[in-house]
Amino acid sequence: MSKLVCVDTHICGISGDMFLSSLVNAGANKDKIIKKINLIEKEFPGSNIRKISFKNVKVNGIQATRLYVRVEEETRERNALEMLRILNNCCKKVEMSTRGTELVTNSLKAIIRAESYVHGLKPKELHLHESGSIDTGIDLIGCAIALEDLGLLDDAEFFVSGVAIGGGVTEFSHGIVSNPTSAVLEILRIMKIPIIGGPVPSEITTPTGAAILFGLGAKSTKYYPEFIITNIGCGTGTKVFEKVPNILRICIGNSPLREMVSKDLVSVLETNIDDMTGEVMGYLIEKIAKYGDQVKDVTIVNGLTKKNRPVHILKIICSVEIEMKVVNLIFVETGSLGIRRMLCERFKLDRYSLSMPVKLNNVKQTISIKVAKDSNGNFMGIKPEYEDIKKLSIKAGISFKETQSKVNSLIFQKRLNDIKS
Repeated sequence: MSKLVCVDTHICGISGDMFLSSLVNAGANKDKIIKKINLIEKEFPGSNIRKISFKNVKVNGIQATRLYVRVEEETRERNALEMLRILNNCCKKVEMSTRGTELVTNSLKAIIRAESYVHGLKPKELHLHESGSIDTGIDLIGCAIALEDLGLLDDAEFFVSGVAIGGGVTEFSHGIVSNPTSAVLEILRIMKIPIIGGPVPSEITTPTGAAILFGLGAKSTKYYPEFIITNIGCGTGTKVFEKVPNILRICIGNSPLREMVSKDLVSVLETNIDDMTGEVMGYLIEKIAKYGDQVKDVTIVNGLTKKNRPVHILKIICSVEIEMKVVNLIFVETGSLGIRRMLCERFKLDRYSLSMPVKLNNVKQTISIKVAKDSNGNFMGIKPEYEDIKKLSIKAGISFKETQSKVNSLIFQKRLNDIKS
């Protein structure tokens, strides 16, 4: 992913209409959005879109875009599964892409999941009140269209600051409740995104806004990541606060590093061992290696403790999914009383394997070759598998070093595209 989008929610939270307005302010085609939104009207029985427009306004002296919508509805309440069916039909009506449809439906599913939990009901028993209105459809469909227009659905990573949730109370279908609503809290709890109370006594993060963050898979960040900004969008809503500009700001850009590499999350486990022999350490490494590709690396570093005792520092990089299995293995095999754990983002090149038949000293063998490329398709590294070189060296009766050198020479003589994957 080469594009980054930072959604700045730490002052005035997020709502569906404000996010849509910020995307338009950042350059999304508002005429296309309005045209397609008007197509969904018939999917909501008893609803009429009387007026929809985007206007540039000033909020506390700052220019922003605001969505103006006037609708007439016979009902704002719908069964949760009915609403999901309606939105699926809306996506078909506007010829939404697969990724856009996923964003719309996953966002609504987040609302349904949260509301089901709050009310203790199964989705088929749940009735959505505010979230069952055509307004919600306009927000979700509109945001998906805008993101698609900006090229952010298939090639972007979303980051969100701590989410401001306001305060005070709000009145809705279930009566008067504290801000934020329980559905908002539940969605943000699931996402593990930090929340910030205030800065105004009002509802500033809505279920639809929180659900859009969920649908985008937004990641929490305290500070902006390093990237080059290309577009900035400011969207505002209907509420006006005296000293706080009611603005949601988004920043869209590119990261030179991210254009070349991909990224994943790994667990780094580390412990000090001062009472194991080398043979036992070797045995432990063999057992850890049985987890295959999910263990990225195992390192043992020699050191001295505070009492000048020799120590082995065992460090394991593994996938988050198997970290507890590795932790249990370390406890069982080493007798360690504590293990340090760090979650780390890892930049990496795309890697895959190719196979190539080679012949040395009349010995034929197929060699597996590791190939690394950046996201632009440039070759960044080519290396034959150690075990294959070792076997060929033994069969051919020549040194490992000579075997490796000759195989490397054969690889570069042959076009990589001719090697079978």
